Amino acid sequence: MDYLQRLSKPYKWIMYLLVGVPIIIMILLSFTSTLGVDFSGAEFSLDNLGRLNEPVYTQAIKNSLTLSSIATIICFLIGYPIAFMITKIRDKYKWLILVMVISPMWSNMLLRIIAWEQLFKPNSLLNTIGISLDLLGTRSAIIIGMVSIYLPFMIFPIFTVLDKMDKSLIEASVDLGATKTQVFTKIIFPLSISGVASGVMMTFLPSATAFALPERLGGGRILLIGNVIENLFKRVYNYNLGSLLSIVIILIIFGAMRIINRQEGGLII
Repeated sequence: MDYLQRLSKPYKWIMYLLVGVPIIIMILLSFTSTLGVDFSGAEFSLDNLGRLNEPVYTQAIKNSLTLSSIATIICFLIGYPIAFMITKIRDKYKWLILVMVISPMWSNMLLRIIAWEQLFKPNSLLNTIGISLDLLGTRSAIIIGMVSIYLPFMIFPIFTVLDKMDKSLIEASVDLGATKTQVFTKIIFPLSISGVASGVMMTFLPSATAFALPERLGGGRILLIGNVIENLFKRVYNYNLGSLLSIVIILIIFGAMRIINRQEGGLII
């Protein structure tokens, strides 16, 4: 064990460098007035805190949390039955089906977003069969895009937990007279909570911080916090406010992780 711990030290330092240092820099930028990332003439400032109440930022945070929560719930309602059904398939075909489910993850995400964008336009390929979705620039378009892209992240952890579940517990509950509904609610679902929690985090976190997806599918009409932060960094060059908003999102994410961690018995963090 000591040998393995020594081997892990370089990776810890890499994580400190790639994660810890940028967060420290963002915290410094959040509470100072600087020209870009030049700290030579930096002065302590709380001006950015006062701007957090501006409608554009509060609405962007609200949009992010609302749309990502809806997408996560839909992913769970679709993903759990799919993961459950895959576990019932014979081993000979199980992994083939699973590969088909997660194979979209192997393609570039931006290409998939652009594909949805083309289908959501009033004049699209679907017009040839008499269908016009015309969803571009709507919340529905963003939610559909989130679900289609992040659904595999919900299915895979749930499947992993369900597939490794001790089947003798299910057999014992049936022998004791439990109905199929009772077996699911009392045995299967409680034992799969860790997979559900992992799936929720793997779906909620990227969807809440997305910027390319709402930019393309939202048509610039619906701002998520990722779009606002991107605009502050790339166009306005306000690194201070952009860093502060990033820290706020990090705190919200960690808060959500702690809540889920408590609910499912400390299996995530």
